[in-house]
Amino acid sequence: MKAIDFIFAARPMLLLPVWSIYLICVKLMHPDDLFGKDELISFISLTLVFAGTYYINQLYDYKSDLINKKLGFLQKGIITGREMSYAYIGLSLFGVILANISGRYLGSTISLIFLLGYLYSAPPARLKDRAMGGLLANIIAYGVLIPAAAAVDIEVWGELINSIIIYFALIVGAGYLLTIIPDREGDKRTGKTTIAAYLSDRPIIMIGLLLLLLSICFSYMTGSQSLILISSVSAGLFFIAFITISEKLILFSCKFPILMTSLLAGYFYPIYLIFIVVLIVLTRLYYKKRFGMVYPKVN
Repeated sequence: MKAIDFIFAARPMLLLPVWSIYLICVKLMHPDDLFGKDELISFISLTLVFAGTYYINQLYDYKSDLINKKLGFLQKGIITGREMSYAYIGLSLFGVILANISGRYLGSTISLIFLLGYLYSAPPARLKDRAMGGLLANIIAYGVLIPAAAAVDIEVWGELINSIIIYFALIVGAGYLLTIIPDREGDKRTGKTTIAAYLSDRPIIMIGLLLLLLSICFSYMTGSQSLILISSVSAGLFFIAFITISEKLILFSCKFPILMTSLLAGYFYPIYLIFIVVLIVLTRLYYKKRFGMVYPKVN
C-alpha cells in the first residue's frame, strides 16, 4: 500500500496538464513524425521531475494545505516528511540524469524545470508564496519549458514553436490565476503574499480573461482550430465567472482548459485518452478508501 500511496502523493491528476500540453505540442510541432524514443525519454523525464516538484511542494505547504483542507498525505501520517524528501530527491535526480543522457538540449530544459520547481517551493525564494513569483513560475514551467521539451532539438526552433509557447504561456497564466482564489484564506493566515492576498476575485478574473483573449490571437498563428476553440470557450467561461462571482463556476473555469487540452491530446493519441479514464477511476477509488472523499471532481 505504501508504494500506491507514493504514486498518488505525486498527484497524478496534476500531471495531466504536463502530459497533455506536452503531447499536443509534440503533435503540432512534428505532425508527421511518430512518437519515438526521444519523445518517450522527454515524456518520462518531465513526469519524474514534475512529480518531484509536487512532493517538495507538499513539504513546504504543510500548514496552508491543512488550513485549506487539501490532500493529507503528510497531515494524516500516511507518508512522513523524510520519506517524501527522499522521494523528491530520487525522482528529480533520475529525471535530470535521464534527460542529460538523452542530450544537452533536453538535459538543459529538464534541469531548468527541476531548478524552478525547487525555487517555487523552498526558501528563501518560495516563488509560490509571492504575487509575481507564483504566476511567472507557472507560466515558465508549464507554458514555456514543457513546449520547449516537446521541440526535442533547438535546430527545429521556429515561428510555429514561438507561437505555441506564447499560446500555452497565456492560457496557463490565466488558469493559474483562478486556482489561487480558493486558497486565499490559507495563504493569508500563513503569511503568503500571493495575488489573491492582494486582489479580490473580479480583478483576478479580469486579468485571466485578458490573457485568454490574447491567447486567441496566438492560437490563430498556430493554425490549430482546436486551440482557437479552447481559448474562446475558456474566455466565455471567465467572462461569466467575472459577472457572477460564483465559486463553483470559478473552479470549473480554471479546470476547463485542462479538461479540453486533455481531450485534445487524447484525440491525437487515443491510448492517452484510455489512460486518463483509467487514472480517474483509480484515483476516485483510492481517495474514497484513503480519505473518504470524492476526488477528482469538476467543481
